[in-house]
Amino acid sequence: MDHAGTGPASRAQRPRPARGRLRGIGWLLAAGLAWTGPAAQAADLQVNPILVEFAPGERSQALWLTNTGTGTLRAQVRVSRWTQGDGGEQLEPSRDLVASPAILEVAAGEQQLVRLIRPQAAPLQAEAAYRLTVDELPHERERGQDPGLQFLLRYSIPAFVLAEGTGPLSPSRQTEARPDTRPALAASLQPHEAGSLLVVANPGRQRVRLSGLTWVDGQGQRTELVPGLLGYVLAGQQMQWPVPLPIATTARGGQLRVRFNDDASDQALPLDGAGR
Repeated sequence: MDHAGTGPASRAQRPRPARGRLRGIGWLLAAGLAWTGPAAQAADLQVNPILVEFAPGERSQALWLTNTGTGTLRAQVRVSRWTQGDGGEQLEPSRDLVASPAILEVAAGEQQLVRLIRPQAAPLQAEAAYRLTVDELPHERERGQDPGLQFLLRYSIPAFVLAEGTGPLSPSRQTEARPDTRPALAASLQPHEAGSLLVVANPGRQRVRLSGLTWVDGQGQRTELVPGLLGYVLAGQQMQWPVPLPIATTARGGQLRVRFNDDASDQALPLDGAGR
């Protein structure tokens, strides 16, 4: 259910079999959320907020888990460092942020606060990125049994520690309207199967969220390539995505346009190599 990551931004996957039972895992990648509300929701478990930002020097943030069901649920919160490279994304367990409590129970109709703590608040020159994985856990009585159809949820929430001298990008944390800006990205298209491979490098100190990728030809005709979230390019890193745009099409002139972060309208994404 994509109300952001690429990621490991969020999308609900179809239930899949796991050891005799079906597990429906909802990947709520806040990078891909439509930002229509303050919480990401699926079944009985809600997580709020859907994106976490630590201001420079800030030591803690709150994550709320809400149980809208009629029975007690159990959940676990894990923290992973999020990096990009070799054309993909990597997650590695991290203690840079600590979730307390990491395993919890939430009674029916109740909320539970999880405190996200940054033990070391040393200044950063570039933004650090993390993923908070919230897993719904089976009840003790279900272990070793085959309950038939069971749905367990997983949420993946992006979290960022801002660099010194930078401000929040999340609309919920901005104190004033932020003008539309075009980050200084380096982008190129490479031949790839039936389309092309869009490679984007971000030399800046903050991530850039890309969505609504569109090709506009020389006559102004718009072709929507990726209608929703394309993904993040993290600070000082590079990411790539296959897109349904043949290289031959770009040779006839035109430009790529995309929405940066939460800008209201799309802007040109310049391509190196004379715009290719």
